[in-house]
Amino acid sequence: MLLRTRITLIVATGFTVLMLGIWGATVLRDRVAQAREGELAIEGQTVLWREIVAFQTANLARILERIDTSSPFRIALSFSDRPGIAAAIREVGIDIDDPATYFEVVAADREVVFSDGTTNARYILDAGSLDRALKGEVLSGLRQISGSQVIVITTRTVELPGRGRAVLVLGRDAALGMERFARGISAATTLITLRGRVVASTDFRLWERAKVSITPRRPTAEQLLLDGRNYNVTSIPIADVSGSAVGALVSLEDTTQTVQATAFIRQSAVAGAIGLVLLGVIGLNVFLWYSFRPLESAIDVLQALSRGDTSVTVGHAGNDEIGRIAEAVVALRGNVQALAESRRQRERVRRRQEVVISGELQALADAIDPTDREEVLALLAKGEENENDDELKRVARVLHDLSRRIVEQHTRLSSMVVELREALITKTKLAGLQQELEIARQVQLAILPKEFPPDARVAVHGQMTPAREVGGDFYDYFMVDDTTLGFVVADVSGKGVPAALFMAISRTLLRSTALFERSPAGCIRRLNDLLAVENEQMLFVTVLYGVVDLSSGKVTYVNAGHNLPYRIARSGEVTTVPSTGGMAVAVLEGFVYQQHELHLAPGDTLFLYTDGVTEAFDIDEQPYGEERVEELLRGGAADWSVAELNERVLAAVHVFERGAPQADDITCLTLRYFGGHGPRRTR
Repeated sequence: MLLRTRITLIVATGFTVLMLGIWGATVLRDRVAQAREGELAIEGQTVLWREIVAFQTANLARILERIDTSSPFRIALSFSDRPGIAAAIREVGIDIDDPATYFEVVAADREVVFSDGTTNARYILDAGSLDRALKGEVLSGLRQISGSQVIVITTRTVELPGRGRAVLVLGRDAALGMERFARGISAATTLITLRGRVVASTDFRLWERAKVSITPRRPTAEQLLLDGRNYNVTSIPIADVSGSAVGALVSLEDTTQTVQATAFIRQSAVAGAIGLVLLGVIGLNVFLWYSFRPLESAIDVLQALSRGDTSVTVGHAGNDEIGRIAEAVVALRGNVQALAESRRQRERVRRRQEVVISGELQALADAIDPTDREEVLALLAKGEENENDDELKRVARVLHDLSRRIVEQHTRLSSMVVELREALITKTKLAGLQQELEIARQVQLAILPKEFPPDARVAVHGQMTPAREVGGDFYDYFMVDDTTLGFVVADVSGKGVPAALFMAISRTLLRSTALFERSPAGCIRRLNDLLAVENEQMLFVTVLYGVVDLSSGKVTYVNAGHNLPYRIARSGEVTTVPSTGGMAVAVLEGFVYQQHELHLAPGDTLFLYTDGVTEAFDIDEQPYGEERVEELLRGGAADWSVAELNERVLAAVHVFERGAPQADDITCLTLRYFGGHGPRRTR
């Protein structure tokens, strides 16, 4: 790249950085100005709204004063004459039939003496505000009387002969003041409650299209682009007579013309600045081209000398820089000739040295691997055959290749030593880990229930086959009391040691909870809350837990995201047990589970299992599926013993897999009810 080009690029880069800096400062200044304008808008609108509310409450106070000084009103109020009160109010000039007007009289005993509503129930003031008004305090401000209705009220306390104090409450719809507020700021205004409901709006269609997200309790000022037009959105919180927030006034001011004018000015300024920069860069480049022409001529001469052409001369002579360059060229030519002679002498010495180095390299090659040695010697021989090859470069290549091979050989030997050492350590650790996993497997199988004690009313049998050394499935059955048997089958998400630990915790908590929480739904809910509190590993467990009354055969159960069990009737009919609609345990704290009931007839059987049965895959990646389970159960499961039923299911799954590795833990639990009149087990 030419020097003048580099100088031009540097100057252009400087101009660009300067323009970007000015642009960034302008953007920052605009943002600060927008923030300040927003604060001023919030402050101004807050003051305007307070003045409007104060003006309205002052008018309401003057009207209440006229009502209080009206003799007909006083007389009618003393006798609780509602028609008389209404007539007296109309004489004062108040249209109580106006839906935007609210008037109410409340006695000291909090009885509504008069109301413009259809009932006698008080609905304008709450209990706290009424207590303050009865003490003589004048309440003025806003009051929300329904979910989507806000009014401006003022109160006046009067003394009634023989009845004590009474509170006069007069109010007007806040939408009237809001319209005046909208005219004052020349913007569409909407009054919303704390729940976001629209009380009134001067342009409801604009509000619906804007879809503004507002936090009513916090003042907000922001920009909005809607249908190609710019709006300033300002939200100010408004308070009721008790001082608490009741909603917010949101104004949408159309600033499209101002924004477009500002954008036009900014674009014009940017275009002018870019034009000035381009003119400056082009002028600088032309000036540098004219100034650097003599220097470029001198550079061409020097390039010719570098190629060995000493016949060229410099066309410019004199005492300036170019003349001094011409004198230097003459001196350079003599130096080049002397340098050529010196180079021939060094070349003869170098060749003798290369012969000695080659001999040493051949001796060094004998110390490396036989295969590498042959390759190094071949490389040396190849260089000797090529007489045009630079001997020093050839020796350097051989030396580099030889050094690389020696380093690689040393690295391989070091790596082999390290790998052997690590292999011994890993083998020792693996042996210890396998021993610990085998112990964990034995411990896990030991905590599962053993054979159920003989009982003429019921027979239970469970079986679990982990996919790894330890698994996440578990089953359990236990006597809750002399006539109630609890049973459960569960599947923890994941496999291996984490799932096994979570399985042990879940089983322990479930069994301990079931002893004092007899309702299966309540028991699972407590278990879910306990496991979901500190579940940092995000594990969960599907559970089917139920209790069976051995006297009646009634089964109450909860299905928390588990596979639907099967009910096998004595006649051989196979049906699925309906789900209770619960999610897996330890997913969401506070989830409420539902429980269902069913009744077992003598000879009926319940078969429970985990998804390791239905999701077992054969060597063709085909799942076992629920259809095969149902077909197997219909083949005489009602006549098999509970232990035989589990064994037949597991055997059928293994035959289906055809040697494929077990994909998940497999667990089965079979319960058969014989009736509640047999001999009972004593505890």
